[in-house]
Amino acid sequence: MNLDAKAHHPPDSFFRTLDSSVKKNSVFVKKLSGLTEQNRDKLVADLNSLNLTKYIEEVVNAICSAKLKMQDMNCAIHLCSLLHRRYSDFSPLLLKTLQAALTNLNKDDKVTRVRIELRLLGQMLVLGIITDQKEGFTLLHNTLCKIVENDKDRLEFLPAMVSFVKHCGEDILGVQSTKNRQLIELHNITVPAMKILSKDKQQIFADLLREYSSAVILCLVKLHNKLMKCLKHNKKTLLMKGEVSAEKIEQSEKLAAQHSKLLMNATTLAELLDITIPDL
Repeated sequence: MNLDAKAHHPPDSFFRTLDSSVKKNSVFVKKLSGLTEQNRDKLVADLNSLNLTKYIEEVVNAICSAKLKMQDMNCAIHLCSLLHRRYSDFSPLLLKTLQAALTNLNKDDKVTRVRIELRLLGQMLVLGIITDQKEGFTLLHNTLCKIVENDKDRLEFLPAMVSFVKHCGEDILGVQSTKNRQLIELHNITVPAMKILSKDKQQIFADLLREYSSAVILCLVKLHNKLMKCLKHNKKTLLMKGEVSAEKIEQSEKLAAQHSKLLMNATTLAELLDITIPDL
């Protein structure tokens, strides 16, 4: 329905039957800024009853700036789908807003925001809500390139990349997770795929994420070696002196926590991309 929404947008006469109250529309836009999965039904009911024709830009800004949690994403995507089917200017305004948001990846809040924005952009493209596919996929490619190029050492955007691949990997990258591939091979079945991109273009996106995953694994190996060296030193010190300084213990505990977190994310990303992590 999203793909052919343009052909089924309601006529002007339809909007005259809806509530155009400035107060009610303003309240609805404010509610969108704090949307959650729990208030989905109320938001959908309000959306269906209101004439938001003059407020689409505010609606888009409210959704894109909302402090969404991952569990609220399905609600946001559902609302975007409904808005796209009813208002012809929703899709281009959404793309324009995401372009502005993803241009600068150096803002203080970007680590958290990119996780939401990247998934939102990916799923809007997969579901056909962003209709300018060429411009949309160009934005997605440019954003991923920036992350891969600039985040290979810090890995600040690793959770965002994991989330993106988890929700969009099969459709945009054309990649099955290790678990899904093994199930398909075990039962000898064919899983129909959404033809969002050609195989050549899917390969371009897949190669980007594999390059990033390789950098993640390299950082994991370096951190593992650093942790093992620290633990070995502490053990040697304990044998020779009978005690290890609080500073050294704190250092090893900090490294262990970092290692555990990185191992979890690296393992998840590798599994989603069907990549094998070397034994540590």
